[in-house]
Amino acid sequence: MNTLYLKYAVEVERAGSITKAAEKLYMNQPHLSKTIRELEEILGSPIFKRTVKGMLPTKKGTEFLTYAKNILAQVDMIENLASESHRPQTTLNIVVPRASYISYAFTEFVKALPLDRALSINYRETNSLRAIRDVVNGDNDLGIVRFPMKYENYFIDFIQEKGLSFELVSRFEYLILFSREHPLAKEDVIDSSRLENYIEITHGDTNVPSLEKPKKFLDEKGGKREIAVYERGSQLELLGRIPSTYMWVSPMPKEVLSTFALIQRRNDMPKNYYKDLLIYRNGYRFTEEDMGFIAKLRNVVKEILFFQKQ
Repeated sequence: MNTLYLKYAVEVERAGSITKAAEKLYMNQPHLSKTIRELEEILGSPIFKRTVKGMLPTKKGTEFLTYAKNILAQVDMIENLASESHRPQTTLNIVVPRASYISYAFTEFVKALPLDRALSINYRETNSLRAIRDVVNGDNDLGIVRFPMKYENYFIDFIQEKGLSFELVSRFEYLILFSREHPLAKEDVIDSSRLENYIEITHGDTNVPSLEKPKKFLDEKGGKREIAVYERGSQLELLGRIPSTYMWVSPMPKEVLSTFALIQRRNDMPKNYYKDLLIYRNGYRFTEEDMGFIAKLRNVVKEILFFQKQ
């Protein structure tokens, strides 16, 4: 089977239509339609079904496309290997939530890399549903998804339905993060109702239906007291320099807290537990770099757990 045919089928899934896929592939629509029909004849089953929402994969088609993406990823790796010189190259392609402990592990991974190696690293931060989509589509090899534990069954079913495997990275209680100078800094457990007098820092693109924040607060006039940011640099600067701000976060490494003069506190909310899962396509084979990053990540999780027990 021509690997170009696999690429065509994957592009049809991404585009959601033959016409749009043909434009993206710089080929005419009849030829692309003929290619898809030939693939379906080889498979012995339809790959796509036509709906009002466009071309959607059938159950058998979803399985076929998962294998196709894995094959194409392996072909890309072989081509990269063939095109490179003898100089070794480090590659990592991962999409994650905006979590400081994950970013810290990534930094530790990069710090340990040999200086004489070429690098091809793609580290992206986004919300969980987009991470799942990007791993399914082959835009990223690995992903980490975060969800409240009350939605665990939904996410597990969704992940498996998309042809992905998963492993637990961390189970944690959401904490409140703020400056050491915050008025509530001396309290060990924060009464959540007292946060209504302060400004919440949020990530602006994580509000998807299945991932609501632990709680929303309104001021006396009924308006939000919130600043939405889209990256962690501004988040940490705001928290560190404006004592009236706070943020809901996963547990953070001691070094990050120290660097930005921040502290984290438990709160009185019940069942405020989340999970982070590592996801990857079924049949995906971890590279040496993948395993190196995962090892760093698990070490950081252990360090955080030890720090919390002190």
